[in-house]
Amino acid sequence: MLKNIYPAPPILPPAEHPRLMLRRKDFSRIRENMTKGSSDTAARIFDELCSTEIKGEGADPAFGTYHLKEYLAVEAKALKALLDDDENRGREVISDLLRLVRTAKYRSTIMTARFSGHLIFIASEVYDWCYPWLSDAERREIISACEKLAKKYFEMSYPPVRQSAISGHGTEAQLLRDLLSFGIAVYDERPDIYDLCAGRLFSEYIPVFEKVFAGGFHPQGPSYGSYRHTGTMWFGLLILAMSGEKVLPACVETLADSFLYLTRSDGEMLRLGDDCNEGKALYSQKNPFAVPLFLSAAYTGNGLYYHEAPRQMHPSYLLPSRHGVDYYEEGSYGEGLMSPCVYLIWDGLTPPEDTPPLPAARYFGFPVGCTVYNDGERLVLMKIGELWGANHDHLDTGCFQIYDGEILASDSGVYDAYHTPHRMKYYIHTVAHNCLLVDGRGTRFPYDLEEPKNPDHWFSEYGMALVTYHGEKDGVYEIEGDLTEAYVETCELVTRRMRWEPARGERGVFTVKDVVIPKREANVTFLLHCQREPEIRGNEIVIPGKNRKLVCRVVSPAEVRVVPVTGEGRQFVKDGVNYEPKTRLPEEGIGRVEITARGKRVEFLVQIEIRKA
Repeated sequence: MLKNIYPAPPILPPAEHPRLMLRRKDFSRIRENMTKGSSDTAARIFDELCSTEIKGEGADPAFGTYHLKEYLAVEAKALKALLDDDENRGREVISDLLRLVRTAKYRSTIMTARFSGHLIFIASEVYDWCYPWLSDAERREIISACEKLAKKYFEMSYPPVRQSAISGHGTEAQLLRDLLSFGIAVYDERPDIYDLCAGRLFSEYIPVFEKVFAGGFHPQGPSYGSYRHTGTMWFGLLILAMSGEKVLPACVETLADSFLYLTRSDGEMLRLGDDCNEGKALYSQKNPFAVPLFLSAAYTGNGLYYHEAPRQMHPSYLLPSRHGVDYYEEGSYGEGLMSPCVYLIWDGLTPPEDTPPLPAARYFGFPVGCTVYNDGERLVLMKIGELWGANHDHLDTGCFQIYDGEILASDSGVYDAYHTPHRMKYYIHTVAHNCLLVDGRGTRFPYDLEEPKNPDHWFSEYGMALVTYHGEKDGVYEIEGDLTEAYVETCELVTRRMRWEPARGERGVFTVKDVVIPKREANVTFLLHCQREPEIRGNEIVIPGKNRKLVCRVVSPAEVRVVPVTGEGRQFVKDGVNYEPKTRLPEEGIGRVEITARGKRVEFLVQIEIRKA
């Protein structure tokens, strides 16, 4: 038995089966989902999975016994047995599951916890959905096997007491979905598992969520942020489906709004922080927010989410076209994927409600502090970045990006892997963003780039800036921040004010005003990253695109040095070294323009107009 070191959770599983993801009152809605047009794809894949043979050999023996399609097939067969009250089918799927847990073995990789976690999750479903047809010995065997899997493979360990609730893999599926589901399923025999897992979530995670997501924007950026938001929604949905109670803070319920704001008109997302969608999840390169939007819709009933999620839901979110092992090939469950069963079970869990359209812009407050404008064509990001989010966040305090049918003022680089020289030496650093350098140095490195241990540690050690003003007046959007803390090693004062005027000029005018007071006379550099070779005409820079271009004019100071750091072998230069990525991708950028002035006080005023090419 596990010792619960957390306060007892306030919500306990009901004394009935099923209770994992659904209850008997949900059966009619799920059956209806299987026949309605909007669920055709999920229902078709569900039927395919129900006839899939379970061999237990693994998709690729080099990775062990994991096989995505077979795991999803066990889930589908268990759901069908439950809905049809089919004991024979139930016994067959129990035998399939026992074969999988008895032979489970995974090669040790970053994916191991995800492979084993998926098996624990489907074991929980079979345990709960086929409960009447399990013998006592089989129940004991499944519980023991799942505990051993978690103990052997989980980064959070078992009991799950490692890693924090702020960032990292502790905010993914291991606890928020897999072990919580396990605890719910086996509660009758082993209440200690639910008590510890749910106890930690209620006592630690919910209070952290209230602080980390207070501004409605994920500090890990849209790529990892949306994936980890999926884990958060699993927690909320498992409790909601079981008890009918919503337990997540209000700020979590609307966090998916930020994903809508960060969706570009081409269906891709704005690159911010480590971006794995451009090159690794090939099936979800466009419309990458289908899964978190769907789960958010099921939890909240938000009509905008309900409308957008199925529009984005490519079949590969429910079952990848190939059924391999490695996420960067095709995907393991939990890596931004879902399943047809989840779609059919949770579609309409919370009835859709009328939700007004989002305004053109929104300010997302502390701890990120940014304004995003998105009118369906133009997308402008103005980020102050009050707290650095660690992990997959970048050192991009005060950055901006401009998109108009194509990315024009961009970030730079490629997320090729977490520990590569390209990422560690260039991609995450200030030099790779539309920010400021002082004598070639960017912002400070909070706490040696380690992840925060708790909110107090985060608030005390990771502060980078303070939003001093934000607002909209007469269709003009502004945000201003004091960035001094980020540049405390080189400067006495740094402020940046950004203004976006969408109705001015041909396609809008973006203005940046900086005030920099170095600790001693220094070179202060305004960075402007681009996708195509810029044209420099004195203090005017033209960044061309296919259908749009940026015309950038340095209004002040009058004396500046404008130098392109672009072209092959120069795109990713930091401190004289070009850190090439292992993978080359379309939006890696061609480099940057450096606008430099020297002095004891430097005030930049740069106007950037979007024009037709």
